[in-house]
Amino acid sequence: MIELTEAQRAHIAADLRRRLRSCVPWNRKLVWAPELNIQAHTYPTVNLFAEVKPSSRGVEELREGEYVDSEGGRFRYAVRLHRRGAPLETWWGRKTGTVVFDGDIEIPILFERQGPGLPFRTFPWMSLTPAEMLTLRPGTKLAKGKVVIAGLGLAHQLIEVSKRRAVTEITVVERSRELVELIMPRAMAVLAEQGREQVRVTGGDAFALLPTLQADVALVDVFPAYGDNRVAMADLRKRCTGITRMWDWGASDLL
Repeated sequence: MIELTEAQRAHIAADLRRRLRSCVPWNRKLVWAPELNIQAHTYPTVNLFAEVKPSSRGVEELREGEYVDSEGGRFRYAVRLHRRGAPLETWWGRKTGTVVFDGDIEIPILFERQGPGLPFRTFPWMSLTPAEMLTLRPGTKLAKGKVVIAGLGLAHQLIEVSKRRAVTEITVVERSRELVELIMPRAMAVLAEQGREQVRVTGGDAFALLPTLQADVALVDVFPAYGDNRVAMADLRKRCTGITRMWDWGASDLL
């Protein structure tokens, strides 16, 4: 453990006060920067399960009412209570930075078990942090006409794509039926409020199904981690002759 001097602690505290004073609203035009300071009340996450109480406990320590598990127990939905002034890591390509909020925020989060009967993985399957929302945004902006979304996750990109008037048809490709049964009923309720009630869900592996589909745009978010997926995507693009444009989370154009 590194012991900070009194002067170092004072410098850190002063810098945090500066950041909290300079917080700005979250909006669709906000661009990534190494330092982001956001007004908490403007952060737009959608809690699909309003009955779930926010908590700062670890995934295995959550109490009744603080999570919803999928029927088979593979996935756990929770809402992380993130405290005012606590930094969160952000990234853009290979660049990293931090974001702080001037108040507490609630972050929907999805965990997956390590295997049947095993504990949940500590690192989430997906969470609606600023880093994930900002890095998904370039794909959402490309959406028009017939759109395929490969990878359901927390349905954030599905909900954002459904808001775009240029989008005429949406197909979701997701290989986990258990995840679809957990997330899609709640996501469809949100989409209905937006006037978008027709969404097709196709079960199966994206790398096998995408080459069989016709679409204007495919948004691919099926990779285990954010990063350079150029090799896998180059091969997939060659096989997807019916899809005009393809984008992936962790796309090389962010580097």
